[in-house]
Amino acid sequence: MFKERLLERVFNLYNDPQYRLDSVTADEQIKSVMNYIQNILSTKQGSAVISFDFGIPDVTNFHDKSYGEYINEMENSLENSILKFEPRLSSVQVKYNSKKENKSVTMHFEIEAEFANLNTPIVFETTINPDGKVAIHE
Repeated sequence: MFKERLLERVFNLYNDPQYRLDSVTADEQIKSVMNYIQNILSTKQGSAVISFDFGIPDVTNFHDKSYGEYINEMENSLENSILKFEPRLSSVQVKYNSKKENKSVTMHFEIEAEFANLNTPIVFETTINPDGKVAIHE
């Protein structure tokens, strides 16, 4: 299992001919995973050429569900997307963090996972704004 995505490896080899795949640090691997999860979660399903189900459903489209149903659906959707499109992570669990909810409609999720090649646990915090913008941090 590689520590970086293919395009990251190509970019690094192009910019530094002395670049070695085994020189990637744990911090660089975490940053790479975080960036890719942000790409996944920032993409609306159906809009990516790579795969019709790449990304997450439209966060503004939940008029036919209760808020609780919508949150459960979002947790499942985030979890399934990460498991499918980020193979460097395993044992992914997404949990809605209602404690961080304020009067805005920003949603907060915690992503708990393990690096597949290290069996090392990691936790990311994710914020999804009403306009669909995603912020992620460790």
